[in-house]
Amino acid sequence: MERLLDETGKINAVVAGKHDAARAHCQAGASEWAWAGHCDDGPPEAVIACAGGIPTVESLAAADLLRRDLPDARIRFVNIVDLCALAPPDRHPHGLSDERFRHLFGDRTPVVLDFHGYPSAVHQLLHGRPHPDRFHVRGYIEEGTTTTPYDLLALNGTTRHDLAIALLSHLGRHADRRRQLAERYARHRDELRRELRRTGVDPAEITEWTWPA
Repeated sequence: MERLLDETGKINAVVAGKHDAARAHCQAGASEWAWAGHCDDGPPEAVIACAGGIPTVESLAAADLLRRDLPDARIRFVNIVDLCALAPPDRHPHGLSDERFRHLFGDRTPVVLDFHGYPSAVHQLLHGRPHPDRFHVRGYIEEGTTTTPYDLLALNGTTRHDLAIALLSHLGRHADRRRQLAERYARHRDELRRELRRTGVDPAEITEWTWPA
């Protein structure tokens, strides 16, 4: 879009559909993506939330892993487009109302939140919300080197496998199954890292992942 607006001497046609749901989501600042979660039969056991492009992809992939491997786990998926929506409304004009915040995150439900910046920024915004210590924020922790995107995520504990492992630790049922899955996800993450360090590129299962139809 930036390129189209900068060009001169030609006519560029931009075709866009009407996305009322996307518009409402952006206006709200944060919304549940029911199609990505799985808690239709009751309140969620845990919430996975994300803010930012890469965190959204990795969180969706984590949700996909658990939908496939632990389908009866009740997990809500929340996407955040305005980080300031997390703040109480008396501290920021974009803050979600208390009712809306409870609707998305509950009062005591554990939340694994992946953010593209420093976790401390999210914790500062959550000050004043009910039981903010139940928010387990993942983000940039000053870990990085010249490597692949997936390896950088692994260094900061924000891969889809790390997020799925974190969610498993906050579910209250199926202890043996949860332990087995967490070990399997950790092994697979480590195998991917060994392979990408050999090849110098991320594997196709990461770079070409899409939400299942």
